[in-house]
Amino acid sequence: MKMPSSIAGWCTALFFLWYGLGAFVPALMGGAMGYIGAVLALGAAVFTFLGK
Repeated sequence: MKMPSSIAGWCTALFFLWYGLGAFVPALMGGAMGYIGAVLALGAAVFTFLGK
């Protein structure tokens, strides 16, 4: 398995990891912790469009 080589790749991988773990550990998706998923998704979108 190859590690992501871009910031957008890392944000995407971490978003899906966070979202997947949130299905099993509801505390990860509640309250202020839920914003982490939103920040990772926004980071993936922004860095994909910027091409960095």
